[in-house]
Amino acid sequence: MAYRAAVRASYDVALFIPGDEGPAGRTHGHRYTVEGVLESEAVDESGFVADFVRVQPLLNAVADEFDHRLLNELEPFRGRVPSAELQAEYFFRRLSAEVERECGPAVRVVKIRVTQEPDAWAEYER
Repeated sequence: MAYRAAVRASYDVALFIPGDEGPAGRTHGHRYTVEGVLESEAVDESGFVADFVRVQPLLNAVADEFDHRLLNELEPFRGRVPSAELQAEYFFRRLSAEVERECGPAVRVVKIRVTQEPDAWAEYER
């Protein structure tokens, strides 16, 4: 059995899908929401997986790297499609490193969900 907690952030970006002959091939914008799910086998002395006050800024900082930017120009997506799936993988790797640094190895990121539209999302998990 494990405990889970989640934090969420939003960011606005521009992007285009290289090679797409339709509207997605033109520069367009989306408001994404990213949710990071944390897990631990036990809660800390205060009863938390991780204190939201410590973890929320970590996710916000990564989301801020993308906010109001053209994703295609950013290093993780140069020469790649800036899909929600690849965004989720990027957030997973970055947030995992930050959470381990801030909270220690007992707390880990187990899943990232990037929502593009209310009914469309992608996930990356370990």
